[in-house]
Amino acid sequence: MKTKHSPEGHEGPSHAAAQARWGLFAAVLLFFFLSGACGLLYQVVWTRKLVLLFGTTAYAVSTVLAVFFMGMGAGSLWGGCLAARTNRPLFLYGLFEILIGLWAVAFIFLAGHGSEAVAVLLRPFAASRALGIVLRGLLALAFLIAPVTLMGATLPLLSQFVARERRVLGMRVGALYTLNTFGAVAGCAFAGFYLIEHMGYMRATFLGAAANALVGAAAMALGRTPAPAVAAESPASAPVETPISSGLARLVAAAFVVSGFCTLALEVIWTRLLAILFTGTTYAFTAMLATILCGIAVGAAVASLTVDRIGRGKRAPWLLGIALLGASCCCLFSLGSRGFAGASEIYNQLRLDAGYAWSGVVWAKFSLAFRILFPPTFFLGMTFPFAVKAIAGYRGSIGHDVGRLYFLNTCGGIVGALAGGYVLLPLVGAHRGVIGLAVLLGLMGLALTLAGLSSNHAMRRVVQGVLALGLAMCAAWFGWKAVSGPNVGYVLTKANFPEQNKDIYFSEGTEGTVAVSEEPGTGNYTDRVLWINGVQATASIEKGVKMNRFQGVLPLLFNRDPREVLLMCFGSGITAGTLAASGYDRVDAVEIDPLVYEAAPLFSRDNLDVMTRPNMRFLVDDGRNYLLASRSRYDFITFEPMPLALAGVSTFYTREYYQLCLERLNPGGMVSQWIPLHSLNIEVVRSLTRTFTSVFPEYCAWFVNADLFLIGSAEPLEIDYAAAEKRLARPELRSALAAVGLDDTTELLSCFVMGKEALERFAGEGRIMTDDRPWAEFEAPRLMYERTVQESLKALRAAMESPASGLSTEGMPSLEAGAAKAAVERRFQAKVAGLQGLMAYYGGSFGSEPEEGFIEALRVDPGDRSALYYLRELARQRTELFIRWEKYDEAQQMLDAFILAAPREMTFHLYLGDVQYARGDTASAMNEYAQYLALGGTEARAKERVRALNGAAQ
Repeated sequence: MKTKHSPEGHEGPSHAAAQARWGLFAAVLLFFFLSGACGLLYQVVWTRKLVLLFGTTAYAVSTVLAVFFMGMGAGSLWGGCLAARTNRPLFLYGLFEILIGLWAVAFIFLAGHGSEAVAVLLRPFAASRALGIVLRGLLALAFLIAPVTLMGATLPLLSQFVARERRVLGMRVGALYTLNTFGAVAGCAFAGFYLIEHMGYMRATFLGAAANALVGAAAMALGRTPAPAVAAESPASAPVETPISSGLARLVAAAFVVSGFCTLALEVIWTRLLAILFTGTTYAFTAMLATILCGIAVGAAVASLTVDRIGRGKRAPWLLGIALLGASCCCLFSLGSRGFAGASEIYNQLRLDAGYAWSGVVWAKFSLAFRILFPPTFFLGMTFPFAVKAIAGYRGSIGHDVGRLYFLNTCGGIVGALAGGYVLLPLVGAHRGVIGLAVLLGLMGLALTLAGLSSNHAMRRVVQGVLALGLAMCAAWFGWKAVSGPNVGYVLTKANFPEQNKDIYFSEGTEGTVAVSEEPGTGNYTDRVLWINGVQATASIEKGVKMNRFQGVLPLLFNRDPREVLLMCFGSGITAGTLAASGYDRVDAVEIDPLVYEAAPLFSRDNLDVMTRPNMRFLVDDGRNYLLASRSRYDFITFEPMPLALAGVSTFYTREYYQLCLERLNPGGMVSQWIPLHSLNIEVVRSLTRTFTSVFPEYCAWFVNADLFLIGSAEPLEIDYAAAEKRLARPELRSALAAVGLDDTTELLSCFVMGKEALERFAGEGRIMTDDRPWAEFEAPRLMYERTVQESLKALRAAMESPASGLSTEGMPSLEAGAAKAAVERRFQAKVAGLQGLMAYYGGSFGSEPEEGFIEALRVDPGDRSALYYLRELARQRTELFIRWEKYDEAQQMLDAFILAAPREMTFHLYLGDVQYARGDTASAMNEYAQYLALGGTEARAKERVRALNGAAQ
């Protein structure tokens, strides 16, 4: 029989008890890991669902996030009070997890069916932006306060359960924080890269709720009876720790508030900068958030493993100060050439090394985000274990102190998130914002390191002081380099400009960074590009202007008389200007970013001075939320959103959005939807089309450039030739259309490609996109680097049908009507022939295939403006290459064929003159330039060269 004096009898029970305690601790860590994953999933789902109801403006998003963190902070304070009073914290934690899961399920149903109720509440306050924001805040509070308060209470409760003695406080509470943050990393990556795309928001929520239920049930089972302290070993051998002074404790608390403030403010600014660099896809935001969370988690892990050994006494505040100084140095260093300033070149090289394969692009985003963001977030992650070790558990319960600390940090985070978006970005910009926040971190870190110097060992004090001052000097050096260096927001934006483009406008605001670049030289067009967060929103090149003009005149082609029009996503204002010049009584333009309106005068030549039009009304709002909250109804609704690959743009392509549009139409009203063929494959195009046709009873399709336009209505759609001819005769409008080859009614009507039955066949069994399953947002980014237009054009060509058969010529003399139908039919057949050339053009063929299709189109109908445009483009592009390669004979052969196909096209003579000039044949060059000018050419270089050649001859 074993006795307590035998080795086995002495060691066995204590060893088993220790194993049980560590097993329980490991179980709690697993619980909190899963809590972190579910919490991040819910944050994504809840934020996305609420911004669908409240709008995607920065004010709406920030209001939702502020309520989220406010609840977390209040919950941590309340959880700390509970932890101090209960002897079953694990049981309460489990109960809260189950309640969070139940609320998540209830929320997903309430948000899915509450849009009309929200609309009723918002409409009375539509005229007041301030009251609207307050109401949105109150609604968000009603939706979120219960679950996020419960979430915030979980950390103090578990802290009380796992660490009831100070000597293991830092490790155990830090381990909880670390595992919870790693869980958030896992939840972020899993939700962003797989779960939401394949399951949608509702089923993803059900999965999270199931995980909450399992965790909650297990925790309640383990915590049903009061448990002894997990860290039950005798502290006799541990050094006695005395609390730090109340003044130093207040400084630690203030530093933790500053840490929360700077962390969230920096996250806002970093997100803006990396969105410019990476293109703001959902995967880019996932990569950024996962990187930030991972850095915080690793930093917390390192601090947790070391703080109980090296953080006793004043050393914990000193370590907190060192962490803040380290974060300050890394933030300032990130603005240099090895960080944001050189990020574009590094990113492009990483993508090039990966061959632009999708997996390589994702890896490039992750690796570069880690390179820039991991160092500062690592140091910021260390702050929580150090702050807890410094002041928790001396005078009250550990859970209560942890709750108060987390509350202070969260309050700082709320203010930081708001300050980053509403103060720093619009007032000082991203670059100076990072510098200011880094300086704040550095000053607080320096104050803490000096106040936390040990008083017992002189040498240790010297070493500590030298290290702190060394870090402060590094921060000062990096700060000076950052202040004198380039503005990284501007550098990242300009890196997206085409070669030789110069910037003429740059501004950073609450909603985004807006820039305008310009092609050097003169011409018929301004050749300016609008950039929003580094993404090309629109361009005033001929092809871009043509698409916008076409979108603006589409409602004029039907047997309707639209008077009130809504345009969402203003962009350069070219579509809005076309609509304003079309004679409507009122055109409401909705744009989310006021800086876009500020930049609009830079496009005044192409947007027809739209900002001065009396029938225009300019609104700053999220387009979808405006529709939801507005009482207005319209005869025509159109929109030109950013590329579908960008996060959030898919909300303009869902079934619920089209239903909202249909509800806001007057009788006979129409909706126009733009579906770009570039960066989308045929499966996505078919599915987007089917989503549209699943809502509107009547529909048809039109095509220009590589863009498909869908028209939907509740009533049958009929193209009216006579009405279109009369409406298009307005002098200003006809002049604007002539600039892009659309002043011919026949040309416009020949852009019709499919009626209702043909469009149904084209859409086939495509997937319908909903608010719950925005799958295109996840698929479109993968297609950004692929050639997909050719495949879509092939499917489009097979489905095309002539508009002539359904063309209404009522009121026209029979001969005129017959001639009009014949002209439209002939032009349409030319378009069919030209599609063969267009397929080769977008397929990247350099041989004779593209021009053969366009030349054939001109044989069918010499008036085909589209074929002529693409021949001009081919002539310009290839002439430049042939001259560079000194292949003058090939260039002349090509241009001779183009002149034969279109003898009245002046630009072919201009390019042929350039070829002859380059090869040194001045007489032939003079002849070609003269022909160009005689046909009405205006290119300045032709006149200059004629003068130069005449001077040389004399």
